[in-house]
Parts: sequence; structure tokens; C-alpha cells
Amino acid sequence: MKHAKYILSLALLLGAASCEQILEQTPTNQVTDAQLWQDEYMLESHLAELYAMSVFMVGDAVALYGQSPLNIDFNINGAWNVHLGVSAQGEGPIHMVTVGDEAKYSERGAQTNYIDVKLNGIQTDTYTMRWWSNGYYLNRQLNHFIESIEASPLSTATKRKAEARFLRAFNYFAMVKRYGGVPLILKETPLNAPESDIYPARNSEKDCYDFIIKECLEIADILDPNPDVARASRWSALALASRAALYAGTIAKYGKVQYEGLLGFDASDADAYFDQAIKACERIMKESGHGLYKASLGKKTFKDYVKNLEDVFLVKSNTEILMAKHHRGTMGDTPETADLWSWDICMAPKPNAWSVGQYAEPYYDFIEHFGFRDGRSGVIPHEALTAKTWTMEELLGDRDPRLSAWVWTNGYHWQNAVGSPWGADTVSMYRGIRLDGSDDPAKTYYDIAPAKEVYKDGDLKLTCYGDQIKEIAASALYHTGFGVAKNLEPGSEVMNWFLCSTTDYVIFRYAEILLNYAEACFERNRTGDAKDAINEIRSRAGVNELDAVTLEDIREERLRELCFENHRYWDLRRWRTAEEVLSKPHWGISYILDWESYKASVDADGKRNAQPRFWIEFQDHIDSGSQDPTFPEKNYYFPLGHQTTAVNPQLRENPGY
Repeated sequence: MKHAKYILSLALLLGAASCEQILEQTPTNQVTDAQLWQDEYMLESHLAELYAMSVFMVGDAVALYGQSPLNIDFNINGAWNVHLGVSAQGEGPIHMVTVGDEAKYSERGAQTNYIDVKLNGIQTDTYTMRWWSNGYYLNRQLNHFIESIEASPLSTATKRKAEARFLRAFNYFAMVKRYGGVPLILKETPLNAPESDIYPARNSEKDCYDFIIKECLEIADILDPNPDVARASRWSALALASRAALYAGTIAKYGKVQYEGLLGFDASDADAYFDQAIKACERIMKESGHGLYKASLGKKTFKDYVKNLEDVFLVKSNTEILMAKHHRGTMGDTPETADLWSWDICMAPKPNAWSVGQYAEPYYDFIEHFGFRDGRSGVIPHEALTAKTWTMEELLGDRDPRLSAWVWTNGYHWQNAVGSPWGADTVSMYRGIRLDGSDDPAKTYYDIAPAKEVYKDGDLKLTCYGDQIKEIAASALYHTGFGVAKNLEPGSEVMNWFLCSTTDYVIFRYAEILLNYAEACFERNRTGDAKDAINEIRSRAGVNELDAVTLEDIREERLRELCFENHRYWDLRRWRTAEEVLSKPHWGISYILDWESYKASVDADGKRNAQPRFWIEFQDHIDSGSQDPTFPEKNYYFPLGHQTTAVNPQLRENPGY
């Protein structure tokens, strides 16, 4: 009996040993966590995945696919209208252009949910612009990376850890600018952690901004000064520090403290934050070697200024770019979409696959912010504007070259555009023809009126609408008269499918540093330094320099220089002016071709020797019928939402929701 027990015990012991040996064997078909930190190639690949997860860096685009921050390409999995509407690969980068006062959404694509947000504001369970569960999913991956890499023997480990810390700080910036104070989770939470760790309370808004700024300043000198611009560098860390400090300073000065300090800052904190922003900017300005791009200025003609401003976004990794997201412009043979985006097909004029595009339409009242080069205001009284005909040169020529570089409209050169009345390769977007030189609207043929679709006069004939307007008019919609040209690449692929754009998305550039510096300096009564920074930008743009600056001058310069780059909406929120500025009606214009001037512009040989003239008609309340945009006070902080507060009872919802 004893012998039998011994054999059984030995068998069990041997069996246990064999199982243990099997369990301890290294899998041959997958990478273990321990292996990853020993191999530089695998470590770099994992870090690249974390960059790809940080989709919020590309125009605050997000993804609503389960709990993962990874964008799933709408062509592969999931509802196309969801992924197309919000992802970095689809229309996602457009929404921050249209949710503020820069432009309206065209109502023709997958982002119609933004129309409701613009008209009524963000409500308790609105998913638009949400970055919470995705943010904490990414944060957990970053915490694991930051902790695990400590044991790595690789010589690059310290720098790669600093990159992950940068991504974590940027991730928290994306959350704090939305929600105010959020839980700061800086260690990977084990599954058996105490309940207080699994369900953390919110840190204060001040805690969050202080963490972001401190983290960026600590890692700045660890990071490489000049890696590829797609990677975090010393200068991008300082750029994020300057942006975060400027946000904190203005919220402290213009906001209010709520929830016993959970939201807001004491006003006395403002100056210290402005000083931090100034110091971070000064380091970049003095040490980085970066500066405003001027390589295409040539002889400094008007066309040279326009070309140079276009090239800021077309010449990759130029001296102005501190950090950018590369895009390769083709899907290839894999479903990987991290380095793809669809800006051109979404923003370009026709021709365009399925006649889409021109999804963001800048308002005419936005255009008015671009004054003339000699300093005259860009506002022309509406009565004067509609009282006579204009050539496009008279209307928009000799204005701030940034308007011509970054906005397209009637007469804009675009490859293969159906350009009548100019000829080929020119945008044509008039919406009617007015006859006999009359200023009587009754003499106008509009749109696609069937009996008057083509106006004939001898050998001259012309449709009643420009090619860009055809689908808009057929849907009984109105166009503002303008489109977004910033980041558009001449000759870009727009006739195939989404995901083909090759331009980089600029995350940080030197012009923003000058603007951050100017604003922070002005808030600290360093008006001379503020003026110099603003004039550096204005000089590069080809407009007159200012003898003195006001805070409004600085904010207006920021509007013009950083338009369509995902700054305006967040700037209005941090200045606490969004309630006023974003709760107003907007205007669009229609160009009406003057028939007499068109006939006179064509000589006896059929050649066009003059610009045609246009009447201007205004379209009021252009966003949605008679309802105008609204920004509720509560939207200075986004809602956490029932789905978040129900899971974690320690989270206090933001005021008003």
C-alpha cells in the first residue's frame, strides 16, 4: 500500500513538474512581453502602435469602435457613416473646422451629427468629440510601456520612455481641454487593485494642467532635438508645454472656479502660467533653429507670398514644422490605415469622386477677417457690396495673401475644374445669370430652372450655374461661396477613393509658438515683445506691420494664421468668449454672373480678354434655415456622460448636465 502511494505521489510530482516545464516554455508563434523590451525592432514597432492610437493629434479626430482608440477603417469593418464621420482616416479632421465660426458643414456627407451640435450644443450623452474611454484605454497602454521599459537594457530605452511620456501628457491634454479635471492615472492598475484605484475620483483641472506642463518640461531635454518630425522631440514637448500653460493661464484669468476647485483656477494663478508659456516659447525661439518658412518667397510679389504660404503645408519637414503626422496616400496591400487620411477628397473643389468634396464651407463673415495688405479692414458694408458688380480681383485681390493661399472660391485655379466663364482648370461657382446689365433681381436666371438652363446670345451660350454649384443647387442647399484650400495638394488623387491624401498633418509649427508667445507676453504687459512676434508673422504673410498691438489684434492674428488647424474652437472656449462668438448667425454669398460683362470680355476671335463681373447676393442664417448656432455656457466643459458616471460612482458630472 505504501508502495502504491509512493508511485502515485511520484507520478503527481512528475506530472506537476512536466506541466510547469511546459508552461515555462517560450511560445514560438508570438512575442512575449519580456522579449519585447529586449529587442529594439519590436520595441520601436510597439511605440509606433502607441503613436497610431493617439489619433486625437490629427484634428482631434476620434473613433467610436467599441472601447479601442484604434481607428478601424470603415472600408474593412463597421458602419461606414460612423467611421467615415469621425475617424482620422475619414472626415474626422474636418469637424473642428466646421463646429466653430470658421465654416459650415456642407450637409452632404457623413458628419451631419455636427450640425445638431453646432445648433444646440453638446448634450449629456452626445458622442461628438468625445475622448474618454478611448483616452483611458490608450493611457493604460502608455503606463504599461513606461513602467515595463525600465527593465530594458537597450541604449534607446530612456528616450523611448520619454516619447511615451509625451504621448501620455498629450493624451491628458486632449481630455482636460474637454472635461476639466479628470482622474490622473499614472501607474498601470492591476486587476486586483483596491476599489479606490479601480474607481478613482477626478483630479482638479489645475492638477491636470500642472502634470502636463511639468511632464513636458522634464522630458524636453531627454528627447532628441531633431528626430523625424513625426516623432516627439525636445521642441514638440516644449510646444505642448507652451500650449497647455497658455490654456491654463487664460482659463484662470477669464474662467471661474467651480465645484470647490475641481474646475477652474484661482485668478492669481494666471501670471505664473503665462510665464511658463513664455519660457517654453523662448527656448524654442532661441535654441531650436526652427523659424517661419520663407523658402518660396522669391521676389516677394503677391503670388510669391501666396505660394510660400501654400508651401508651409506642402513642403514636408520644412523649417517651420516642429511635429507632423506623415501620410503615405495609398492603402497598398494591407488594411493598415494609421498613416492614411482623406483631406483632399473631403475639401477639394470638383472634379471629385462622386462629386463629393467641399465639405467645409468658410463663411463670408470669416472671410471678412482678412483685411487688405495696406491695413484696411476686410469688411465691406453689405449695402455697398450688393450695389454694383465686382470682378474677383476687385473683391478679394490685394487682401491678406493668407486668404488666397488657404481659401478657394470662384476663379480659383484647380486642375481639371470646369472653369466657364474663365476657361479650363478654374473653379466656377456662380449661381445665376443677370441679364441686360440690370440690378433688378427679377432679371436673374437662377440655378437649374428647366426652361432657362442655357442662356444663348448669338454664338455665346452659358449655363445658369457654375459647375461647383450643380449638386448643391439640385439639392436645394446653399453654399457659402468658399472652400478650404489649406493642406490641399495640387494634382492630388481625388477621383478614386478616400485615404489618398499625401500631405502631412501639422501638429506643431513655429507660427503657433510666436502666437503663444505674443499672447502670453501681452498678458504679462510685455507689449513690445508681443508686437515683435506678431509683426514677424505679418511680415512673412506679406501684410503691413503694426505700430502697436492690442489683445484683440493678437486674437485676430491667431484666427487668420491658424485657421482650419484645430485651434479656433478651443481658443474661444479658453477665452470664455464662445457663448457670444459661437451664438451668432453666419452669412454666405452667391455669385451672380453679369451677362453683359461676360459678353464684353470675349473678343471677335472668341478669346477672353477681360474678367467677367459678378453681382453679390447674401444668404443669411446659412447654417440651417432660420435656426442659428448656439454655444451653451455648460459647453465650456463637456459632459462625462451617463455611461461614464454610472460605471464609476466617484466621478462627479460637470455642471449643467
